[in-house]
Formats: sequence, structure tokens, C-alpha cells
Amino acid sequence: MIIYNFMFKEINFHTIPSTHLFALEHAEEYKNSFVFISADCQTAGIGRKGDVWLSNKGNLMGTFIFPEPKKDSANLAQLLSFSAIKVLEKWALTPLFKWPNDILLSYKKAGGVLVEIKDETVIASIGINVNMTKELLDTIDLPATSLFEELNQLVSLPTFKLDLITQFSADLALFQIKGFEPFYKAFATKLAFIGKLATVGNQTGKIEGLAPDGRLILTSEEKKDFISSGSVKIL
Repeated sequence: MIIYNFMFKEINFHTIPSTHLFALEHAEEYKNSFVFISADCQTAGIGRKGDVWLSNKGNLMGTFIFPEPKKDSANLAQLLSFSAIKVLEKWALTPLFKWPNDILLSYKKAGGVLVEIKDETVIASIGINVNMTKELLDTIDLPATSLFEELNQLVSLPTFKLDLITQFSADLALFQIKGFEPFYKAFATKLAFIGKLATVGNQTGKIEGLAPDGRLILTSEEKKDFISSGSVKIL
């Protein structure tokens, strides 16, 4: 079977409040299109639950816009995370995925993903700390890192961005045909904190792994829970 990669048209802004909010506001305009909205700097970047995402120049900030796939739409955030993980591995890094949407390097947050669907149009945003210095990372209220810190060198942001767009295009092409199933086993091996005791909402247990549908599996002496939403706190 020949898989044709989708080609995302990139629209870049020097400064914008948020690529995600821009995409939501223009979802109807770009309906049935494959567009990547990027920015050199965001003044009001947002993360999951509306958290502020520090978005300085030199980092990757962008939002993919494309039609909703026919199946497994709930796994699109994991698909984009996996694409980013594969790109980071090409840069000789060892990334992991903290459920539900964080990308880790050295068990510190290096990126995150936020996906919403509006009128059958997917708004899939990603932020990666690329050339963020330790001084700026230290202003974040959780352990964070960047490619610059991990590699001890500046990274070409245009090259990294092109790598991500290319990888996600290929992965999305396959996802459109077969859904999450071809990605599940490999992605499950990237889950962080397996075997660690954690809480998600009012559920407590050891992280066992990832279910085929993308849910987090927590196990305790009494039961096994399949978690579909919430934030993981490692105990």
C-alpha cells in the first residue's frame, strides 16, 4: 500500500497571542485544509487546563489544523506526542511521555500537546523547549528542560520544525487509514513512570502501562483502573 504524506502549509507569525487560539478562531476558514500555524513568539500561550505556556523566541510553538479522522480521534494528542518523540530520538535524545500530554527529557518537562476538535476540524498544538536557557527554565514552577540544556548546544529551530512536520505528516497519513493501532505498541514503551505509585484524581495505584485505546492503567491490590482523563501525580 502506498502511503501519501499530507503536506501542511505553514503560516508563520512573528508574534501572536496563541497559535492555538488563532486556530480555534479560524477553524471554519481552514476547514478541510492541512495547515500548520507557527509563531516566533507567543504572548499568551496556553497549555492543558488553560495553564500558561512560557513561549519565548527559539522554542517550537505551533498548531496543526486538519480534518477530523474517521476513527480514534481521542488518540490524536498521543499521535502528535509520538511524532515528537521520534524526532527527538533522531537528535540522540531519550524522550518519554508523561500521560496524558507531557513530553519529558531526563524526566523533566520539555514539551506538551493540546488537542481540541471544533466542528470536525482538529486543532492540535505542540510546544517544545528547543533553545531555552537554564535561566528561563528556572522561572518555570516545575522541573523543566530544553534541547539546548540536554545537548549543550544550540539547535536549528527551522530544521527541528521541518523534522516534526515531516514526521507528523507521515504518521497522520497512516493514522487516517488504520487509526491508533499501528502506533500503540511502540508508543506504550515510551510511557514514563511505569511501576511508580501515582494518583489521578481520586484514583491511586501503580502505573502499569497504556491500554490499546490510550487509557492509563493504574493497578492496586483491590482493582485495576483504566483512566481516560486527569493529571498524574507521582507519589
